Amino acid sequence: MITISPRVPVAEYERMARARIERDGVAPFGAMTADGRQRAHLRRLAERLRADPGLRVSFVPRTDGVTQLAAMPAGARHAGWFGDAHGAPED
Repeated sequence: MITISPRVPVAEYERMARARIERDGVAPFGAMTADGRQRAHLRRLAERLRADPGLRVSFVPRTDGVTQLAAMPAGARHAGWFGDAHGAPED
């Protein structure tokens, strides 16, 4: 998971996300939920990625204090990200 820093431009994170999706099939990002600046930066990244209809983006605050963003190709299911064995068959 890539931790968001407000010092890095959102455009740079968008480039990182697209490269990670190309390489791994998923781009996971996170921010501390209590840090409003990190969370806002993560939300801006989510909005930019959601503008691409070829991507599926989830934005979820977790109970452990991390807000998580995951981006992957639309219609794809990344088995390793969802806890299944790599190469698990799709339902």
